Amino acid sequence: MQFVDSDRDISLYIHIPFCTTKCAYCAFYSLERSAVASGEMEAFKRTLSLQLDALVEELKRPFYTIFIGGGNPGMVGFEYLHELLKTATRYGRPVECTTEINPEFLDDGIIPLFDILTRVSVGIQSMDSGFLGILGRNADRETNIQALSLLSDCRKKYGIQFNADLMTCIPGQKIEDSLADIEAVSAYSPDHISLYSLTFEEGTKLVEKCTPMDEEDQRRLLLSCWQRLDELGYRQYEISNFARDGHECLHNKVYWSLGQYIGLGPTAESSVGYRNIVSSREADSLSQYLASPSFDSVELTAEEAEEEYLLTTLRTVYGIDKREYEKRFDRRFDERYGNFISDLDSELYVDDDAHFALTVQGFLLLDSVILSLAMAI
Repeated sequence: MQFVDSDRDISLYIHIPFCTTKCAYCAFYSLERSAVASGEMEAFKRTLSLQLDALVEELKRPFYTIFIGGGNPGMVGFEYLHELLKTATRYGRPVECTTEINPEFLDDGIIPLFDILTRVSVGIQSMDSGFLGILGRNADRETNIQALSLLSDCRKKYGIQFNADLMTCIPGQKIEDSLADIEAVSAYSPDHISLYSLTFEEGTKLVEKCTPMDEEDQRRLLLSCWQRLDELGYRQYEISNFARDGHECLHNKVYWSLGQYIGLGPTAESSVGYRNIVSSREADSLSQYLASPSFDSVELTAEEAEEEYLLTTLRTVYGIDKREYEKRFDRRFDERYGNFISDLDSELYVDDDAHFALTVQGFLLLDSVILSLAMAI
């Protein structure tokens, strides 16, 4: 790709847009099995394979990280996922290689992939059957337990890491319910736990049948969960992500540092370049992708790139590296934002000569903090 900065690492994201059924809260592009026409999945697999092969041959270098997400990648089968990974690693292995998988699709068939995979991310969401029903998940508590047990065994035998995703702030959920989910999942000692606050996106089934939890209740619930995860040894390194020391997800850290990544598959997004950021998006539907897999690219303005940098880096405990900011945007961070920072509540941030980062209290008010700082752009 012509806009890639050849002096910097490049990561790969592959989007598999198929699900058995669509979760009630999901606003990402995905297609239920019943909505996929005969032959479309095989056509997708052929198209993606050709596209990936062309990209690998154009770059002729290893990817820094690889992440296969969805949808549910298990829908295309482990054998095909293995073929994709072999193509993607033709010029060398990544530092980290991950696939998402839904619990109900996880079985011993994944084991051959461990010659390339280093991490598996399993979408547990809750261990409570009632809340799983509200979310529209296909897995129940027993299926979740089987998936966690399998991954725990695979870590011992094959050395892979695994992530467990949980959802909180589900309507009707109390603090003790969310803490019970954390206790149940942490019993299997995943290397990484993601704890996402349920969002109500327009057009989803969730909006039609539920109302969001009160904001103050959400804050209390999140603080209780964050504290418990810390007590269990899971350090918060991004608003929704917690890991044992040394087990942070490197692929996601690429996103949050505005690193370079290329996305393949319908609606997948890419971001390449350094001082000049080019953002690309694949075709907006499976039919468009099959007709012409191509990127709609736009070079961000300096202001757009800087705003994107705030939106991503301030989600992390590392915050903004002021030297990196100056190299990237050719201006001093303190001169740009100093006056606006002084207007913020001092409990929301930490600021020194090298870094500016948000505290836990700042994370709870992230949107308003970013809005305040964006006024300087």
